[in-house]
Amino acid sequence: MALTDTFTRNTKHSGAPAGDKHSDGGGMYLHITKAGKYWRMNYRFAGKQKTLALGVYPAVSLAKARQGRDKARELLAQGTDPSAAKREDQQATAAAAANTFETVAREWLVKTEPERAAITQLKVSTWLEKDAFPFIGNMPISTIKPRDVLDRVVRKVEARGAVDTAHRLKQLCGQVFRYAVATGSAERDVTQDLKGALTATTTQHFAAITEPKQAGDLMRSIAAYTGHSCTLAALKLSALVFVRPGELRTGAKVIQFKAA
Repeated sequence: MALTDTFTRNTKHSGAPAGDKHSDGGGMYLHITKAGKYWRMNYRFAGKQKTLALGVYPAVSLAKARQGRDKARELLAQGTDPSAAKREDQQATAAAAANTFETVAREWLVKTEPERAAITQLKVSTWLEKDAFPFIGNMPISTIKPRDVLDRVVRKVEARGAVDTAHRLKQLCGQVFRYAVATGSAERDVTQDLKGALTATTTQHFAAITEPKQAGDLMRSIAAYTGHSCTLAALKLSALVFVRPGELRTGAKVIQFKAA
């Protein structure tokens, strides 16, 4: 005879050492002991008798326990052991909880550190620690939605007027998500859905010297410079190699190191 909510709520432990079992059909029963009331389901798989735990009453109601039983019976019909499926689900949940955004991001920072200059590594780490970790850092990365990144992270940065930083932070989050996809911690890069969601950055163009006379004036100004000798050498060298200031500084350090 099927159980009822009233019976489930009111029935007590009889005092029997092994407890009392009240069947609901389909292999499911309510097991009542001195410690509490437990939903269980007996079934056979691969010729062996097994028992599946469906939850504890009243946290799991009679209706919820029946849903668990029906799901288990569907798995059995498909040739799947419900106990094994439950174990896999628990392991997946534990793995997701362990792979938070911050955990994956810090792993990514370590893995990719050799690709950056030390100052860039510090800047990237600071952006994440200041503007991302406090808001989505403790969330399992597989559960984060595009709106989480948009509302909790990048729009907060955009709101304080740092539009360029907001775009850079979105790109950083995207790199973390792509690393998570590669390592199996996430299904996709959710930042791909944020295209066009931020205010466009304003590009600033700097005037270039295109007239020979102006180039001559610049070279005479460099020659007349009376500041530090290293700065003077860098200015003269930049006119010959046409590289960015950062590249010029890095190249000079390498030359200096090799000379030493």
